[in-house]
Amino acid sequence: MRNLCVVFLILLLAGCYSTTRLSNQNLSYLYWKESGILHPKYKVYHLSDTASKVFCYIKPRELLFSREDGNDAFSASYSIHYNLLASFESKDILDSATFRYTPSKAEAKSAILKEIKFKTPASGKFLLEVAISDAKRKQTVRSFININKDGVANGQSFLVYKRSVDRPLFKNYLSEREEVKVLSELEGVERLLLKYYKPTFPISSPPFSVKSQPQFRTKPDSLANLHLDEGKMSMTFRRAGIYHLISDTANNGGLTFFVYDNDFPKLTEPEELIGPLRYITTRQEYSEMKLLDNKKLAVDNFWLNVTGNPDRGRKIIKHFYGRVEEANKYFSSYLEGWKSDRGMIFVVYGPPDVVYKSSNSESWTYGEEGNITSVNFTFFKVDNPFSDNDYRLSRSATYKNSWFHAVDAWRQGIVY
Repeated sequence: MRNLCVVFLILLLAGCYSTTRLSNQNLSYLYWKESGILHPKYKVYHLSDTASKVFCYIKPRELLFSREDGNDAFSASYSIHYNLLASFESKDILDSATFRYTPSKAEAKSAILKEIKFKTPASGKFLLEVAISDAKRKQTVRSFININKDGVANGQSFLVYKRSVDRPLFKNYLSEREEVKVLSELEGVERLLLKYYKPTFPISSPPFSVKSQPQFRTKPDSLANLHLDEGKMSMTFRRAGIYHLISDTANNGGLTFFVYDNDFPKLTEPEELIGPLRYITTRQEYSEMKLLDNKKLAVDNFWLNVTGNPDRGRKIIKHFYGRVEEANKYFSSYLEGWKSDRGMIFVVYGPPDVVYKSSNSESWTYGEEGNITSVNFTFFKVDNPFSDNDYRLSRSATYKNSWFHAVDAWRQGIVY
């Protein structure tokens, strides 16, 4: 029932482009994996000071193809609508357009990639709202993309392609030994400096702890000089970590690559599976699991002790690590998503019932909005040169009872 309500919310919000500020709309569907069938991906690329392009990637299997009257061919019907806004708080639309498409099943093949140009002010930060609607299925999904026009060479001044695929890279992470092509058409972006940072970041402390994630260190572990040849170059990433590519040493902006293990966002290695268990284990339990040689046995035994039988154990493992994977997709920045403050809350509590987003914060509610028994979390955006997806929790001792209630549920074999 809860998922049906989220789908209804997506359809309801489809017509709310300008009548209600985005900051006043419940956007919880953004963190619900099963909130709809459409899961488009986007990449913004700046062409000049006043023009940008958004690449829209759609999987054809997520569109409904059917025959029209008197036509034997299967076709889909969908539209892409965008609004360029100053922020989540603004109702003023700076640019807007709608594009409609009716591809046949033969034309769509394995992927649909659309390029849409839009006008942008010469400088500043903005918000691009994109809505894709499947007319035949009568479903709309909205996405929100931060637009950064500050500085000559921020991440959106570059276009990245995987070496083996003829389309832009839509994810914000890569695997070790992946090769990519980097392009830029902007003037003044030729000589580049690559900074490398080792991936040594702790997981978040419980929400009632005053100890938050440490500030990111700005001193790199190594440096390399690179050069764009006729606006393009190739790069290969030999080891995990953060790679920050800049053209102006006086400006922290640039293109960042987050390189994780090859199976990311999934956790597959036994050593990796132990990490998220720190949220629901005691310090002693966690330390003992880390010391055991057979890490897989340590993980299996923990869940077996929690659930009492292998079948229940497999089910709760699927839910727990499914949330870890989703947290990695939604909240990864300079560290894996499950390690972040939002990732921690998401893994233990699940997707929030109510989400409000502003330019510098997110507020989450578990339970009914305004109900005294509901739990509310507020996350504030951190100014991070490597990512616009870094948020820190406003911590409070009042979360202790709620936290241990959720942890106890997991430890009794109950998906919270």
